[in-house]
Amino acid sequence: MPNHPHTPAPAPSFTTATWDERHPLANAELSELLSGARVIGVGESAHFVAELNAARASLVEALIQRGVNSLALEIGHDEAHLVEQWLAGERPEELRTLVGPLTTALYGTFLDDLRNRLPQGHGIHVLGVDLPNSLAIEPSLAPLASILATVDPAATELVQATRQLAAGVVGGSAAASATSWLALDRPAQDALTVHLTRLRARVDALRAVHAIGANAHLWREANALIDAAATTDVMVRAMADLFSSTGRIDDTTIREVFVARRISEAVETLAAGDRIAYVAHNNHIQKTPVVFDGVLTAYSAGSMLADSLGSGYRAIALTHTDDQVPEMSFRAATDIGFRVERADSAPIGEDSVEAACANVLQSADASVVRWEATGEAGTIRIRSQSATAEVGAGAFDAAIVFASATTDAAVRVLGLD
Repeated sequence: MPNHPHTPAPAPSFTTATWDERHPLANAELSELLSGARVIGVGESAHFVAELNAARASLVEALIQRGVNSLALEIGHDEAHLVEQWLAGERPEELRTLVGPLTTALYGTFLDDLRNRLPQGHGIHVLGVDLPNSLAIEPSLAPLASILATVDPAATELVQATRQLAAGVVGGSAAASATSWLALDRPAQDALTVHLTRLRARVDALRAVHAIGANAHLWREANALIDAAATTDVMVRAMADLFSSTGRIDDTTIREVFVARRISEAVETLAAGDRIAYVAHNNHIQKTPVVFDGVLTAYSAGSMLADSLGSGYRAIALTHTDDQVPEMSFRAATDIGFRVERADSAPIGEDSVEAACANVLQSADASVVRWEATGEAGTIRIRSQSATAEVGAGAFDAAIVFASATTDAAVRVLGLD
């Protein structure tokens, strides 16, 4: 039998058009694409970009007008209710006084803009589908302790001991918390994991008593909180290994599985016609595994949602063609363990969504890019932070590309510049 060399499938052909932030769904193809989705991922190629935050607020507002009534964010269960109250205008404080600095840095400007756009009594539900942004464990244990005092008072001693151990993991971000975890001695690290495992098993055992009945809502809350606490413990170990150059990069899939599960659970409770906007980094919303330089980094939450929901999940990437982009510089002396600096963007390469809209961006601020992902389609390239990633053509359903990537004002307000 002749040996034919494998020829990679060609990249798909792109179609482009001008995108107007004032009319984000005016493009008929984009509007039709999103019309039947239960969950819509709205991404960003880099954090802390002013243009991307403004566009996401505009796009989410338009989606809310088309049935989206839940906003899934890269925040923990501990902050979701506070953000929901604030977004509804029920809290007069500035957002940064209610939530942690990383949540403010990631979402503050976007949420400020969105709150100003939405009418009174909008009723948008905020879902904290991620681990706590601090990657600390206490934010999950504190409310859990209150619940267990009611439904399982016999667990008080175990809860108190677990919280004492978890108090050693502190910081405003994964970087800071991982550093504090590394400072613990090995017996303390292992004791924390053992205590969380015991507490998780105990909460799970309560299912038979409380999953149905007057305390069912409390048990569900307790189950979500101990799941977050135990997963955070595993994830902070993985991040500590990563920062000390001993980790397995694809351990970050632990977090992606957690997020996908939380969103899937929310979908199961949606009423007919209700929808969710999942606002996160492109790497999280994409529908294919995350690969950099040919190495698998993670199976994304978006890939799991695409597997379970099919065409009921759509992912819209946001990116840019700027020569520079805000980037995180780690090991900085800040509450969240990094500063934000301007970094050179990777060159725009062939077969990239950014290159596809070069002509449109000569006379417009933004372009919407579409392509057909068939079984024969190959890969495309798209920017991710200051680098470029190669992804399967089916990773995103469309992209919105901006000519500039200005550093968001929240960076200066929080003293991260």
